[in-house]
Amino acid sequence: MGRFFDIKKIVDYFDLVTKLTWACIRGNTTRATELFNELRMYDYDPRWSEVIEEYLLFKEQGDTIPYVRYKDLSDFVIPIENKLKIAFISDWGTGAKDAESLLLQVMSHEPEMLIHLGDIYYAGTMDEVQNNFYNIIEKNVNLEQTKVYNLSGNHDMYSGGKGYYWLLKHLKQQASYFCLRNDYWQFLAMDTGLNDNNPFTTHLKLTYLDPAEVVWHLDKFKTAGTRKTVLLSHHQFFSDGGVGMDEHGRKVAFNPHLNTAFHKVLDQVELWLWGHEHNLIVFDEYINLQRGRCIGASAFPVMAHKLPYPTKADLNLQGLNAWLTINNQVMLRTNNDGFYNHAYVIMTLEDANARVDYYQVDSIDNGDSELLYYDEIRS
Repeated sequence: MGRFFDIKKIVDYFDLVTKLTWACIRGNTTRATELFNELRMYDYDPRWSEVIEEYLLFKEQGDTIPYVRYKDLSDFVIPIENKLKIAFISDWGTGAKDAESLLLQVMSHEPEMLIHLGDIYYAGTMDEVQNNFYNIIEKNVNLEQTKVYNLSGNHDMYSGGKGYYWLLKHLKQQASYFCLRNDYWQFLAMDTGLNDNNPFTTHLKLTYLDPAEVVWHLDKFKTAGTRKTVLLSHHQFFSDGGVGMDEHGRKVAFNPHLNTAFHKVLDQVELWLWGHEHNLIVFDEYINLQRGRCIGASAFPVMAHKLPYPTKADLNLQGLNAWLTINNQVMLRTNNDGFYNHAYVIMTLEDANARVDYYQVDSIDNGDSELLYYDEIRS
């Protein structure tokens, strides 16, 4: 993945993508075909035309995403140790050198478990899944000592999930959602990528869970006993830049579908980690969620001019009086080449207590990790 881009070409390219998106939404197939052909000839193409081709091929073949549905509510509940170190990365599957370097930093903590919150770029094809994820993991992680899990992101589903579900088989992961449980904690990983599989609507659509999966997750709260709960997803629950658009084209602060699914149990959630935005953000308490954290900065390059931290949108708060705020003391720095640093998370479980450490790594020289922030969750 190149580091230096012609900004005007980037702007022009995504202007074409936007026009193509609206042509598809409006059903103007003639105009969509014209724009797609123009995109394929464009000399700046960060592989997005391949995404569109893979998606259209998937739709043309009439295939369906091989999403795995549970047969019993006890399915996909996995026991884990009471004392455990878990590493979290997200939006990591670029295959770039700095992604592998960050993984080496992660593994220096000797985690017993590594959980990726989704997105293997760009369309989650078999080649991309193998080269940008599995081969690098297999090279740098002892899979006999460190269990690896992978969530579903939107990019993983653009080609219909074939590469993603191939990967789950090789990781010995039964489904795209699961519950990790010990005597004190449960980690509920959800599949938000399933219903965000269309690259034409990714910035417009508010993703949602399969209805039966919602029932499965709520059952885990019902049967949790005294366990603390951590939620894991690829997509954001909320964002100061908006999570999608309402019917009037205005950006909304939080995902109403995820709120509907979990609003009755949010006060039981100790922590919700998500990615999708290529950033590290520590949110203040919002919508009854005490700790919402965006950790999608593990590999994808973000240029300084994009200014990801200031509030960027006039948000539809959907009836809430409170404004969404972030911890301004926790921000990734930019390196000498004008790119934001990368980030990862290490969570250490000590029976009922846990510490969650948030690290940044220079995305160019990949020096030692720097601890930026930590959460302490105690009984």
